Amino acid sequence: MAAGEKKLEIYDALRWAEEYLKGLGVPDPLAEAEYLLAHILKCRRVDLFINRNRLLEEEEIECFKKFIKKRSEREPSQYITGEVEFRGIIFKVTKDVLIPRPETEFLVEEAAKIIERQRAKGKRQKAIIIDLCTGSGCIAVSAAKEIPDIKVYATDISEKALFVAKENAKRHGAEDRIIFLQGNFLEPLKDRGLEGKIDIILSNPPYVSEKDMEKLQPEIKDYEPLLALYGGEGGLDSYRTIIPEALNYLRKGGYLILEIGYGQAEGVKKLFAQNPAYSKIEIIKDLSGIERVVKAKRDV
Repeated sequence: MAAGEKKLEIYDALRWAEEYLKGLGVPDPLAEAEYLLAHILKCRRVDLFINRNRLLEEEEIECFKKFIKKRSEREPSQYITGEVEFRGIIFKVTKDVLIPRPETEFLVEEAAKIIERQRAKGKRQKAIIIDLCTGSGCIAVSAAKEIPDIKVYATDISEKALFVAKENAKRHGAEDRIIFLQGNFLEPLKDRGLEGKIDIILSNPPYVSEKDMEKLQPEIKDYEPLLALYGGEGGLDSYRTIIPEALNYLRKGGYLILEIGYGQAEGVKKLFAQNPAYSKIEIIKDLSGIERVVKAKRDV
């Protein structure tokens, strides 16, 4: 597809991109090409097939070529377009934040269920939630939008990540319900009078082990922020900090809900067991049947 050649139809552009990406070993080349072209044309992927013979304008072709070149270098499509969908809304993402995954949606879903059950019993109409390692703010913003009458405190060690999270909160009209704080895990919440008052603490912390870091796809290890990925030699360092410290903030009957990596369920359960104030430790599987979330209740 050289510059200055005749206009291409959508079908031809996708066929070229698929073959180009396939030749360079990019996974799911057609789906990637469709995602990027649909973003450029501001349409749904299905519309690409409905209008497969539609001629692309020169500037659309040039933009598509640029996007495909970046994807051929294994840059994730979400960073190329600058956005990703999470729980039905579009979030801005940059290379300063982890790309939200569908499995992380379970954290928000569980929080919403817990608060709904409590309110159905006439308990605690207002609620306070903490989102640790907020990154793009996808958890904090989604919770603030979906759960009425809540206040969210969102922390992250990265100033640049917090900048993105604040933009997402503003984009979705949730900035008045979220307080963003810079610092490691629960550390920035000290001296705010929140001890023993938190209903739910949520976190998708860094959990990739040193061994697994070496196996990551280039899309992840070469582009996503190390701070949001690396969880220490065995991948459990974040949990060793969060699980005991969360007890200082959770009220009696409050919950700690954590995303975990593949094969980490038993290790994280043992860390909870070292803190007898927790009970009802539950493992939740994702849609692929992988143990993905650990939930525990503070009873004392």
